[in-house]
Amino acid sequence: MKVARLSIRTEDKRTRSLEKALLVKERGIKGDKNARGGDRQLSLLPLKVREDIEKEIVTGLCLPRFTENITYTGDAPLKEGERYIIGEAVIEISGTRKKCFSQCENIIKNKPCTLVKTVSYAKIISTGYAEINAEIKTFTEIEEGSQL
Repeated sequence: MKVARLSIRTEDKRTRSLEKALLVKERGIKGDKNARGGDRQLSLLPLKVREDIEKEIVTGLCLPRFTENITYTGDAPLKEGERYIIGEAVIEISGTRKKCFSQCENIIKNKPCTLVKTVSYAKIISTGYAEINAEIKTFTEIEEGSQL
């Protein structure tokens, strides 16, 4: 897996793309209006899902306004409780489900929401920079690589 996109939401609620971002321990991405700590310091979404949202293949109330911090390549699901290294930073997946709004057409029509199944949230365990194309590795991958 690799970082495909980095984004923050500014105080004036605009989405800003970054080439490089500072992930701050126990806070979130520097400059992100949602960098306030807690269990959802960072949001991650697979690139395929982001592309489906942009092409309007999937629909829902929050899809147009949802902005993930890290969009990543690959199909491997991020596992709750697992730690990952992204560039210089270490994160831990703290949750893998997004909450839905009762007004959403998917809830009303009892249709599955793509974000509920695919978005992950993380806590930042150690501060560091991440940039576009940085590999996202589990600690297991790092340990296996060092034994070779």
